[in-house]
Amino acid sequence: MKSGRRTLMKMLLIFSLLMLDACSNDEPALSGDQKDFNPFILFENKAMRYFAGNHPGLAILKYAQADLDNDGKDDLIVIYRVGNGKNQMCVILNREPDFVETNSVPAPVSDQMIQFRNIDKKPPLEFILQGRKGAKVGYAIFRMEEEKLTDLFGEGMQDCC
Repeated sequence: MKSGRRTLMKMLLIFSLLMLDACSNDEPALSGDQKDFNPFILFENKAMRYFAGNHPGLAILKYAQADLDNDGKDDLIVIYRVGNGKNQMCVILNREPDFVETNSVPAPVSDQMIQFRNIDKKPPLEFILQGRKGAKVGYAIFRMEEEKLTDLFGEGMQDCC
């Protein structure tokens, strides 16, 4: 019980620090437009069609777009269900006219949130994935490195994915 309380306190501290950082910067926080999946996006978004075509039958839960590899084109983060109580996340890199899918990593089971942040103040853009599984809460900070989704730092993700 103490371990769970300690993890929750760490999460609250980190969330508070992120909020202070967002409020204290001269530049606005990067919102990223995280959205719940809507089937109409398949008509509007080529990257989403690419993902759905390569993963028929998988439920897409959330997605967000931003330029994750500093090439001037928005890339697509997709969180999707691969089984009962098991989700994954990958990035679809925009290499128009083609797309490249990165490695997949475990993603939280519920309450997923993607938040874009320029943590180190240089490209490429980092993003935070957080969520939970039951009472277990976790987060991780990711960045694209050579077309690979890299986990830079996190806490509790093994328990919420």
